[in-house]
Amino acid sequence: MPQFDPTWFASQIFWLIVIFAVFYRVLSRSVLPKLGAAIEGREKQIEGDLNRAAALKGDSDAMIAAYEKALAESRAKAQAVRLETEAALAKQAAAKSAELNAALSVKIKSAESTIAAARTTALSNVEALAAEIAVDVARKIGGLAVSEADAKAAAAASRA
Repeated sequence: MPQFDPTWFASQIFWLIVIFAVFYRVLSRSVLPKLGAAIEGREKQIEGDLNRAAALKGDSDAMIAAYEKALAESRAKAQAVRLETEAALAKQAAAKSAELNAALSVKIKSAESTIAAARTTALSNVEALAAEIAVDVARKIGGLAVSEADAKAAAAASRA
């Protein structure tokens, strides 16, 4: 094997150094700069994407905070409207109740006076009817002739 022959070592080392130098020069002049530029470009793009994502996250956080604030304000307004409506309805109900109570009070007083008048009329009719019945009973049963005025007077005396 000629590789292991010491007489060939010098030329093998020379060509190893020459080929290594050529490959090193080609790689360092063309491939490595392109590779470094690609890596650097990717780093810049990733950094830009991260900055953009952070800015968008800040915007979305601000929008969420504004949404939550608007939602809280809307709930507060709805609560206030509900309370106002309940108060207005309570006032209307109280006014209507007072109005109905007043109307019912007038009707009750009117009905009481009508009942009192009807009672007075009924009692006077009862007295007149009782007097008539007393006259008829005295005439038919006792054969007595009693006047209606006497029967009324006797009924009034027995009540007192």
